[in-house]
Parts: sequence; C-alpha cells; structure tokens
Amino acid sequence: MKQTPLFEIAVTAAQNQEWQGTVYFPASGEQQAFGSLLELIRTVEQHVPVQRPDPCGDAKEK
Repeated sequence: MKQTPLFEIAVTAAQNQEWQGTVYFPASGEQQAFGSLLELIRTVEQHVPVQRPDPCGDAKEK
C-alpha cells in the first residue's frame, strides 16, 4: 500500500534561534511559509485533523 505524507517540511534558514521555511500539504497542494517553530506548529494544526483521545475514556455511565 502506498502511503502519502500528511505534510512535508523544508527548513531553509535558522535566524535568531528560530527555524524558517515552508510546509507543503500534498492532499491540498497548498504550501505555506513559516518564520518560527510556533508558526509551523500552528500551520500544521490548521491543516491536519488531530484525533484527541476522550478525556473520560471509554467508560460508560451507569
């Protein structure tokens, strides 16, 4: 089975102890620039759905 990456990151520079570069999303064909690690994380969070576990678990109410 062929796997497609969720996103691809290209770091092109590191200034002021921050990464700069681009992130590419193959599913949509969109590419966005980022100027810091925080921007990169926010960009990825906006484009890739995150499945968070239920904080209550699978416990059923009685």
